[in-house]
Amino acid sequence: MSLMAHKKSLLVLGGIIIIGGIAFTVKANSHATKTAAVQKINLYESTNLTSLDTSKITDGVSSAQLSQVDEGLYRLNKNSQPVNALATKTTITNHGKTYTIDLHHNGRWSNGQKVTAQDFVYSWKRTLNPKTKSEFTYLFTNIKNADAIAAGKKSANSLGVKATGKYQLTITLSKPAAYFKKLLANTTFYPLNKTAVQKYGTKYGTTASKTVYNGPFVVTGWTGTNDSWTLKKNPTYRAKNVVKLKSISYQVIKSGTTAYNLYQANKLDMVTLTGEQNVQNKANTALKTLPAGRVGFIQYNQKDKTAANRDLRTAISLAINRKQLVNKVLENGSVAAKSFGVSNMLKNPKTGTDFVTDAKVKNTVDYNLTEAKKLLATAKKQLHRSQLTLTITCADDDTSHQAAEFIQGQLTSHLSGVKVNVRAMPFTSMLTKVSQGDFQLNLTSWGIDFADPAQVLTILTTHSNSNMGHYTNKTYDQALAKADGSDAMNTTARYQDLVKAAKTAMQDQAVTPLYEGRSHILVKSHLKGVVYNQFSGDMNFRTAYVK
Repeated sequence: MSLMAHKKSLLVLGGIIIIGGIAFTVKANSHATKTAAVQKINLYESTNLTSLDTSKITDGVSSAQLSQVDEGLYRLNKNSQPVNALATKTTITNHGKTYTIDLHHNGRWSNGQKVTAQDFVYSWKRTLNPKTKSEFTYLFTNIKNADAIAAGKKSANSLGVKATGKYQLTITLSKPAAYFKKLLANTTFYPLNKTAVQKYGTKYGTTASKTVYNGPFVVTGWTGTNDSWTLKKNPTYRAKNVVKLKSISYQVIKSGTTAYNLYQANKLDMVTLTGEQNVQNKANTALKTLPAGRVGFIQYNQKDKTAANRDLRTAISLAINRKQLVNKVLENGSVAAKSFGVSNMLKNPKTGTDFVTDAKVKNTVDYNLTEAKKLLATAKKQLHRSQLTLTITCADDDTSHQAAEFIQGQLTSHLSGVKVNVRAMPFTSMLTKVSQGDFQLNLTSWGIDFADPAQVLTILTTHSNSNMGHYTNKTYDQALAKADGSDAMNTTARYQDLVKAAKTAMQDQAVTPLYEGRSHILVKSHLKGVVYNQFSGDMNFRTAYVK
């Protein structure tokens, strides 16, 4: 996964939230809720739908749509925990390395065929095939031989997944992973219908008519290039009695102002607020705040002599007023970071305390100008310089640029003898520069795919491809290796390993965490039962209804 670019919905930047104030679980055999209103809603996306092929999706919009029209082994509930979807029973053996998963027998594709264990085997092998060119093969790394298959070094038939019955799947891991069920809720692990894929070939998933579905809805009206489409209730879905909505109409609206005006005119049932709209709607009872599963931070190029100075990095962190950043600049509900991570990833198994609280280290992410000035003086002596010039590289979108300029102002006004330049550029150009090591400080963020601290901490390990700043610490690496190695199945020991790694990173100021991402949305009061989850990045309309 690349920084600031992964498979999350473009509609929001994630969180555990209950839209409309109501969340509930309805069993497949429950009586339908009385819903007299017309069960249709109107939504929008900021970019076009590009694919419905689980092996080839690269963007958040496509992933969000796929999560409505297909179904995998598990789905994430409102607390970011995996619950059964097509799975009915999961048995974990072999010290956490073998997962035997029994499936529902009534799963069905929209072409009439049954959903079987072989559909998962086929899907995963196809995704890992180098010819498919999937961008998300890294998610399979825990499965035996997955990395070697993706690299073209082993046959797909060696993958640690087999259909051990028509409705039973057996997965063999290369090493235990405490978060594996959470990972399997990702759309990348959805099944594929081999008959349909072979029928349409390279055209599979490129239009509504060249795709088959096994989830709550089906797509209609999507030609592959148009900017509107509709999700209609799937009459062949195994739990169709749960689904209340008859249709969800989508249109592409790139302008935040246009979307806001359409919401005001009752032509949209939900809108993400931008800029001044956040301020205007502070007292609006329809306002909901969505935590994003995203942490914003500064990363440092530790091959640069100045940026490699730990005391200077810590001085930078302590000179930034994060509350002003989130309240005066971002203005979207984001909150000041406590450590390198986000809330609700994991709780202390003994006390229930949130991980980011346990991982906090005093005077590493605080606003403390007295300590900042002391550390700066030490750094200047170590660098043998009385004046320092820093350059912050960032994307050129308004929010990133404004945040960088705020940090520039904080550092130049609070740290004597420090000059700060801002180098803003298009997002893709920024990624290229940073990946090439052409930066000193980089303002960026990381979106977390599933609720586990390792998903963000891993990017700072010595050999991670995402470790653009080249941070390295043996204690850090060893703690994470134990967390997903010898301590993987020991909940308490693993938690302490993760806390140790996070504290080590903060003591080193490996990166400077700034904020936990949030976004503000307005939701019409008649729309109920929509559950949004920060780590799937999607809104689940399976149990939504219009009151």
